Amino acid sequence: MSNLRPRQVKAIQDITDAYLQGYNSPVLVAPTGMGKTHTAAVIIRRSIAKGKTVWFLAHLKQILKDTSERLSVEGIPHGWIAAGTNPDRRQGVQMVMIQTIVRRLELFTPPDLIIVDEAHLAVSKSYQDVFAWSKSCPKFYEPKGTRLLHLTATPVRLDGRGMGEVADKLILTCSTQDLIDEGLLANIKYYAPAPPSLIGVKSSMGDYSQNELSEVMDKPKITGNAVSEYRKVAHGRPCIAFCVSIKHAENVRDEFTSQGYRAVMVSGNSSDEERNEALVGLNTGKIDVVCNCALWVAGVDAPRVSCIILLAPTQSLVKYLQSIGRGLRMADGKTDCVILDHAGNLQRHGNPAELREWTLSPAKNKKTASKNEVSLKTCPECFASVVSLAPNCVCGHVFAPVEREIEIVEGTLSEIDLTALHKQRRREQGAARSLSDLIAFGKSKGYGAGWAHKVYASRQKKGTAL
Repeated sequence: MSNLRPRQVKAIQDITDAYLQGYNSPVLVAPTGMGKTHTAAVIIRRSIAKGKTVWFLAHLKQILKDTSERLSVEGIPHGWIAAGTNPDRRQGVQMVMIQTIVRRLELFTPPDLIIVDEAHLAVSKSYQDVFAWSKSCPKFYEPKGTRLLHLTATPVRLDGRGMGEVADKLILTCSTQDLIDEGLLANIKYYAPAPPSLIGVKSSMGDYSQNELSEVMDKPKITGNAVSEYRKVAHGRPCIAFCVSIKHAENVRDEFTSQGYRAVMVSGNSSDEERNEALVGLNTGKIDVVCNCALWVAGVDAPRVSCIILLAPTQSLVKYLQSIGRGLRMADGKTDCVILDHAGNLQRHGNPAELREWTLSPAKNKKTASKNEVSLKTCPECFASVVSLAPNCVCGHVFAPVEREIEIVEGTLSEIDLTALHKQRRREQGAARSLSDLIAFGKSKGYGAGWAHKVYASRQKKGTAL
């Protein structure tokens, strides 16, 4: 077993303590790069050493494949419960596809522990059917029922439902910025133009309507600008472009190809062979850009990727963070990852590297994305991103008053200083002195209901509360 890093040691101890305290379904919240799979492998080894049976449950075969490879390296034998695999029920550890097991529960005996990857999906009916069958999670748990361990980087859902439906304790670890500072993830170089206007674009199932969004984003001037900006600041970097639709991805691919780049398109309709060829091409340098639709926000390990192009506006914080996370893993010679945000997602969701306030509770009054959007503008002097209503920037620049709607225009991406953005947020939080001010600030950022009270209680202890 390879050595554990201090954060992984603490995570395992926190999980153990949660079970000892009577919790049965904790959530380990850890960003890309923290080492959730390695942490899970240690927990699996310790469980089988005690004679326990373990399932590792996921919705993507690639996630199970990566976990299987990790367990094999660690010398942990295991079987599979998934379509197209040869089951080996003798093994105490099983790699389990949710789509397969939910149709075959009557053929199996519940394990002692189920580890659920990408656990923000676990509120869905298929997962809850498994939990009901195994007498696990707060809703269905019975003495001697199965214990759960949820793994996710983002314990939130686009539909606003809280993970408290399937989990009983949050175990927090660190932020993406912490891992960047420790040299475990690549530094982020973020570029963003004025965001596209999405006025009139309706929502469907909690996110923007794909058809209407495609009409806005799939335009030659946006696509052409994406290619020209890639050439300007990220030329030659292995890149993934996130697109709205298959047609949009095809058009982006064609534009890159016409400019001399080796580009391919993959989508949810692509075969396993096509997806694998695209991934291998990125990792070997044979492909410059993969333009993808409805794919690769999770379960993809492409450490050589050092540029992410966001061409798909989204109301989903999960999609936003996971899309950027595809480019943050370290590789030989890699120091940073360039983010080209043509979708306005930074303004919607804020700094992707900062520590966020999570809760198991459902979101309140979740109706439209505009309720949670962070309105920002870019300073023309230092390129820092600051709140739209701010009269001046931290560098001293005074903004001229502007009263107009933002439209899609040709323009050059400006680099966003994420450090300055973080400091700006901290100053705004510091300016909220009273409890009522903190509650209002928390609501503007989409924080959980208890966030303001925790911050205020901390200030009371330090003697700094009003």
